[in-house]
Amino acid sequence: MRRWKLLMFFLYGGRGLDFRLQKLQRFSACSLYVTCEPCIMCAAALSIIGTSEVYYGCANDKFGGCGSIMSLHSISSEAHISIGNSGSKGFKCCGGIMASEAISVLGDFL
Repeated sequence: MRRWKLLMFFLYGGRGLDFRLQKLQRFSACSLYVTCEPCIMCAAALSIIGTSEVYYGCANDKFGGCGSIMSLHSISSEAHISIGNSGSKGFKCCGGIMASEAISVLGDFL
């Protein structure tokens, strides 16, 4: 128990759960713009923290979590509860924005 309290102090400056909820509420007003579709793990995390919108350039054909492989952005809370991720909200997702340019940028990076 003592370690847990110490961890909470370091993470939240001793402010506790209210501070954490306040931080999470800020994500509901955020839109995320990325070059490539978020992977399954990132899409699940974005859903859990309550991000409202995600816009991406090219699809992620191997690990995409916004429609290419799985559609975690549109899964309801009830489905997440059944797999152990309660509190998921889903988010609006729009892909294919300047897809050829996004692929080119990724190609230059790799």
